[in-house]
Amino acid sequence: MKRYAYALLLLLALMAGCVFLEGVDEPTGAQAGTDLTFTMRTRIDVADGGRSNVRLIIGFLAPKSWEATANSTITYTTTSFGSGKMVPVPASVIADKGQPWPAALKARFGMGGNYMVDDLEWVVFWTEQTYNVAQGVKQNIDVKIVTKAGADGTRFKTGYFLGTSSENLSDVFGTNNVYKCQFKSCFEVSGPGDIIDFCNPQIGAAIPGQATDNDLITLSFDPQVVQTPLDAVSEIYCCAKAYTTDGQVLDACTANPASLLRPFTGKRSAVTIWPRAFFSVPDGKTLSKIEYFFTDATGSIRVGYANTASPFVFTFKCQ
Repeated sequence: MKRYAYALLLLLALMAGCVFLEGVDEPTGAQAGTDLTFTMRTRIDVADGGRSNVRLIIGFLAPKSWEATANSTITYTTTSFGSGKMVPVPASVIADKGQPWPAALKARFGMGGNYMVDDLEWVVFWTEQTYNVAQGVKQNIDVKIVTKAGADGTRFKTGYFLGTSSENLSDVFGTNNVYKCQFKSCFEVSGPGDIIDFCNPQIGAAIPGQATDNDLITLSFDPQVVQTPLDAVSEIYCCAKAYTTDGQVLDACTANPASLLRPFTGKRSAVTIWPRAFFSVPDGKTLSKIEYFFTDATGSIRVGYANTASPFVFTFKCQ
């Protein structure tokens, strides 16, 4: 029985049209609002009787705010099949278990260890034209992705997918033979204002993300994503410092009812402030940003951005 099973697996492997993601060339960094270029170095190896009317499929992770499906240009270069461009895979094309490609990739491979995954997406393209690929074809294919970064500074772990329209996400030929997925480390886009960080756990957040100093802002603390020095503290306060547009600094770092966070779900807690009152902003002054920590009542135990000694920063912007 074992011999039969082994022979069957060997036969299936020989029938596979394998793909290989040899590597991805990324820039070392980028500026917000500029074009970024990534190159996927790929290879196909058709071991069985070939494929007809097949397309190469690639995917990559991007923040939703980039609108990368509309703001990307993707081309490919081969040594035997010429060059061409890739276009978005229509949403009507099903990849796996009734799901279109972006949802299927998220379900199968996840989001590469990023946080706030609802603000990221898989962007999926395929070759504009189909190809007939004969048995025994071995082909290197470089795929060039040019996409435009969003307006904000961003940090996220990149991810890439390679597959074909003939095999989709099938595991008949063995897991990871007819498709490949690869995640990489944090990639940073520098930009104005507060960086949107998908790489580190978000133990603190300000809602809404855009506000003026005359709006209500909720500062929330979530100790469930990572252990912090405040884990054993029952009452948590907000210790903050505000900066006016003309350089004045206003402190609000006193443990009192106005700075006390109120529990709302699980171990999460939050405080809602009206910045102009919270910092006693003088008439005629406008706040540009605030820096804040979460502390115990004494202020001796504090938690900052990404569970570090650096403060969280919120920059005021018009909506």
